[in-house]
Amino acid sequence: MIIEFPSNTQYMRYEYHRVKEGPNYFVTYYKYSSRLIYDPKDAWRTLGVAKFTDVGKALKEWCLEMYDTYSLKQMEKWEGRADTSFASEALSEEEPNDNTKMVM
Repeated sequence: MIIEFPSNTQYMRYEYHRVKEGPNYFVTYYKYSSRLIYDPKDAWRTLGVAKFTDVGKALKEWCLEMYDTYSLKQMEKWEGRADTSFASEALSEEEPNDNTKMVM
């Protein structure tokens, strides 16, 4: 599902993409470049100096609203899941060789 910023123009366009798998994200089109951004404040910062205008302030409020409304709920579902990746084994506090004895 794509939610568009209400004040989009031909040269400035911001969209919030809600997805079933993975984190939600912003797509920004500004100054002939496009970016995929996960953080709402980074999406707002793409405006540069123009972020202090009325439209820039409205964009910041919209980005934070989208993030609070949709992304925080999605992250709460992931908090209860155990990490089963190989990296979690490598970063664990327990050393596998601590419970062994060396035979000579």
